[in-house]
Amino acid sequence: MTEGSCLRIYLSESSRIDGKPAMEAILSLCQQAGLSGVSVLRGIEGLGQHGIHSASFLDLATSLPLVIEAIDTKEHIEQALEQMQPHLGECTLATWPVSLMHNGVNNGNA
Repeated sequence: MTEGSCLRIYLSESSRIDGKPAMEAILSLCQQAGLSGVSVLRGIEGLGQHGIHSASFLDLATSLPLVIEAIDTKEHIEQALEQMQPHLGECTLATWPVSLMHNGVNNGNA
């Protein structure tokens, strides 16, 4: 096991960074920073500074919550944050320690 960090960035679908949709901009920044384990999660409902945002059959919101999560070594996350923070605007960030494990591919042998 390797000690690592998880970085989570909270934003909404309507957020923009450097004139681009925030999700695209942050994924590009993560790639430029050399992060390898990055996922985007789309929420179905959320409560934030601008109230409740939800997806329903009658009213499909255009500003649903998004979470971008990156897991890497502590050093990579810290370096990436240094590069990314000036561009992130009003996004909320959270980090915490994680244990990184890489499982091998199961080849069917018991």
